Amino acid sequence: MDPKATRPARALAHGATLDIDDLIAEIRARAEGAQQSRERLAGLLDAVVAVSSNLDLPTVLTQIVESACVLVDATYGALGVVDDSGRHLLEFLTYGVAPGTVEGDLPTGHGILGLLLSEPGPRRIADVASHPASVGVLPPGHPPIGSFVGAPIRVREEIFGNLYLTQKRGAPEFSAEDEQLIVALAAAAGIAIDNAQLYRRAARNRDWAAAVGELTQTLLEGRNERAAVARMVKRARDLGDAQLAVFAAVDPQTDTLVLQAVDTAGEGSPDLLGATLSSQRWRMVLANRAPLLLMIDPGDAHVGEMSQDLRSTAGLSTDGATAVVPVTVGEVELGLIALCWSGEDLRGALDTMESLTSFGEQMGLALEAARAQRARSRSTLLEDRDRIARDMHDHVIQRLYATGLSLQTASRLAEGLLREKLTAALDSLDAAVKDIRHAIFELHHPLPEGGLGPELESIVEGASEVFGFVPDVSFEALGEIPFEYEADVLAVVREALANVSRHARATDAHVLVSAATDDVLVVVRDNGVGIETGAARSGLVNLRERAVARGGSCFAMALEPCGTQVQWRVPLPRHPGMPKT
Repeated sequence: MDPKATRPARALAHGATLDIDDLIAEIRARAEGAQQSRERLAGLLDAVVAVSSNLDLPTVLTQIVESACVLVDATYGALGVVDDSGRHLLEFLTYGVAPGTVEGDLPTGHGILGLLLSEPGPRRIADVASHPASVGVLPPGHPPIGSFVGAPIRVREEIFGNLYLTQKRGAPEFSAEDEQLIVALAAAAGIAIDNAQLYRRAARNRDWAAAVGELTQTLLEGRNERAAVARMVKRARDLGDAQLAVFAAVDPQTDTLVLQAVDTAGEGSPDLLGATLSSQRWRMVLANRAPLLLMIDPGDAHVGEMSQDLRSTAGLSTDGATAVVPVTVGEVELGLIALCWSGEDLRGALDTMESLTSFGEQMGLALEAARAQRARSRSTLLEDRDRIARDMHDHVIQRLYATGLSLQTASRLAEGLLREKLTAALDSLDAAVKDIRHAIFELHHPLPEGGLGPELESIVEGASEVFGFVPDVSFEALGEIPFEYEADVLAVVREALANVSRHARATDAHVLVSAATDDVLVVVRDNGVGIETGAARSGLVNLRERAVARGGSCFAMALEPCGTQVQWRVPLPRHPGMPKT
């Protein structure tokens, strides 16, 4: 065979061998690529599961940054949360960066951060340091940044924030596949963030609704309005995680706003109770009935009168957010509730504003309902007093008077011991008629305005004219005494002081009314001659019956070396789960 004839066949066989080798190599490369794709897809799925496994928003945000860095082998990562305007960052979470290196130092309006804020969308850069947008922007001490990939995170078509990843490990730059993975993760992160926000909003609304329910229950139980409002102001500050919370009530005499309740987060804050909000803008906000959120950024040339008025008075920096919500019902203007945050907690102010607005509306309804209830109770009490006074005058006194006339006629016919007993009975009837007339006079006595304190002071003042001296008076936590208990407390003080004036021959006395513990306690003490043996104790019996009817006790005891103490104690009703003041 001719050797030349065999050359083409050999060349063909050699070429076929080369083609098969290339094909096998290509198949292997594609298989490896498919394996890598499967691994990266599995990594993406793991990242999606990781960011969706928690409903706590701060935890979700941290997990997003960490999962993104692991997914594309990034050395450093960050997530910037933007405000409603889309031009400023509310939060900046980092991964792989030493604390304090980036937060608070990197300008958000310039560089790559500013670029993604102004032009939202996926972006991949081979070398950030040489990019025109970042020249001269990085602060001293910032870790080196080479390759970069980033993508916006959208929640319900709104940009929630941006995901930033830098310094690809094992490669000079991020690949197009890395960018696709980050875009996919950002889409899943948007869903996870939306779920976390919905859960957070539902939990927050539940807590605010519970606070409103507690306020309504407290007021309708007859508790003191000022104490209930103070408790609710504290709850509002806790729920809003604010530095300061105040309630400014309208003073009907001066038509100004006076701080009636104040709660602060720090120790040693100035005493603001009773302070007046001097700026007329407060009255304008109340008249407009529109909630207001004031935000003062550091370096602002102008600080509003309202922020200056409230924050400076409270010893807070003028930088920060202040939420002001009018508390009104129809045409009735009750006051304003305001919360203050530091400049670093703008998100807290934005999250709280809606709930605080609803809280202010419900607070106004609860206050008005409680005031209407107290007015009805007061009117009912006055009607009952008038009815009892009429019945005592028209029936009891007339019957006693008729009985007295009969005894007087009989005494004229009697002699000796019988006549003496009839005369004593007549004297007792005269004394009873006088006591009843005194009671009728007290029933017709108008109730002093302003609560239990002024009524007690009025009783003590009236007793002072009889004693010739002014008893010492101590009041503690009168606001905790329910309205339906006030009549009992007044009766105890009035009867105990009456006993002092009739029997004790005292030169000093002390009155204590307290609800500082779990009981309503009334103590009346004198330095007189003590309880005489055989003395009538009908008054004490009545007081004891009042105490027993409310599950309490009442007793009188002799003091050493002289004097008497009357103690009346009944348990203070509390709503289950209600915190003590």
